[in-house]
Amino acid sequence: MSKRRSKDLNNQFVGVVAIIVVAVFVIGVIIIFAKSLFSGVESDLPIGLDTATVTKAEAAPAQTESTEQEKKTTKKSADKEKKTTTTTTEGMGTKSVLEYAYLRKEPSPEGEAIICMSPGVEVTILSEADENGYVKATFLDVSGQLTGYVHESYLG
Repeated sequence: MSKRRSKDLNNQFVGVVAIIVVAVFVIGVIIIFAKSLFSGVESDLPIGLDTATVTKAEAAPAQTESTEQEKKTTKKSADKEKKTTTTTTEGMGTKSVLEYAYLRKEPSPEGEAIICMSPGVEVTILSEADENGYVKATFLDVSGQLTGYVHESYLG
């Protein structure tokens, strides 16, 4: 009877090992499937750059406060000097970023990227598009107000 008990234990051991192997295989297949299913999401995001994720509600009040502060500063400097008057740029309106777009230091594709803006970020347009299609824009990032150039095809 001990040979039979030993054989039963061996069969149970083989069964448990088989279940573990099948479970590992199934989990591996699920992981591979999930990676292939969501791989498109990763390819849209430029690697190595922080993205701007300020929501519309957060950006609007802070931009207004910044513009009001600039107006006060301009008025004070004009009152003090009375020789020169500086003007503030209130912008030409706001637009939303349609897809991931770089805010650049120069109005050129070769210009250094300041940040990559996420779709849905609101920017204030400060100038008309130049001959290359770049507009000067500003927006409020989590690190503060950023100003640079973005191609108008990314804005809507």
